[in-house]
Amino acid sequence: MPAAVRGYDLGRVMLRTPGPKGPIPVRLRGAIGAPLSSGPHPLVLVLHGRNETGCPEGPLDTATWPCFARENRYDIGLRHVVRSLAERGMIAVAPSLGGAFTAGWGEPNDADRWPRIVNRTLGQVAREAAEGGDRFGVRLRGRVNLRRIGLLGHSLSGHHSVRAARRRAANASPAAIARGRGPIRSLFLLTPVAQGAVLPDLPTAIALASCDGDTGPMGRTYLRQARRQENRTRPVVLARLNGANHNYFNRKLAQLGADDAPTGRPECRRPRRLTAGAQQRWLDLAAADFFAATLRGARRPTWLRVGAPRPSRVYGRSVLVRRAG
Repeated sequence: MPAAVRGYDLGRVMLRTPGPKGPIPVRLRGAIGAPLSSGPHPLVLVLHGRNETGCPEGPLDTATWPCFARENRYDIGLRHVVRSLAERGMIAVAPSLGGAFTAGWGEPNDADRWPRIVNRTLGQVAREAAEGGDRFGVRLRGRVNLRRIGLLGHSLSGHHSVRAARRRAANASPAAIARGRGPIRSLFLLTPVAQGAVLPDLPTAIALASCDGDTGPMGRTYLRQARRQENRTRPVVLARLNGANHNYFNRKLAQLGADDAPTGRPECRRPRRLTAGAQQRWLDLAAADFFAATLRGARRPTWLRVGAPRPSRVYGRSVLVRRAG
């Protein structure tokens, strides 16, 4: 369906965070996409992972922060996913998370800063959905279904998305939902970090890459968890995209040439791998189908149906599919 995609900039804020430097300066900006139809539409946050901020080095090669004019915009690198989701009937927001992951403001503390940025962004979406305004560059008043929120987290943001979904599980009051603090309804974990967070009982897709030189097969942890959860009611589907690496799902990382593939393995040498564009197109289709099914009630494609035969190709690409539930 027709959709509008824009960049947004809500300005600079100071976020409370532990550490000797005090509140951290963060710029609430990113990309947003919305269908042109009236809605209300489900909301999906598209959350990039941790990478070099692009800020200049300080004394003794230390990291610095902020550098808003020079910062690497990994949120914009996922704008292609924002567009794909918006064209399938969802409002999608990709916030900049550089302030969450930087080591340039004391010790890295993404466990504290990541939810602050995400919650502040969701709160601003909720405010405009209720009161109107044009700070995001697209009209949101009356067009956002805050009861239907999904998270797509790449790499370390996959781990934080799992934690956020667990924290929000009990926030079912009308007041919490109206503030953008309501429960998460589905998760898409893209080559995720697994650091002890336990997968909640939500529809979940896990996308891995066979030539991932960063997190590797770590995301299988979440599938194994699901298989051990006796009272689990919601499906988990893992799809490993053959010939893909960790970084090239993000267009900015691909432009920077951040090729993490273990090229010592013959099948992961560049001529035999997927291009960055092919990885991104596959993600666009997979994410859009998953959230359309889990947030809008659309028909699930075969790869997302637990009882269906496991396909060897999804969206024209070689995959390995595993399921639980």
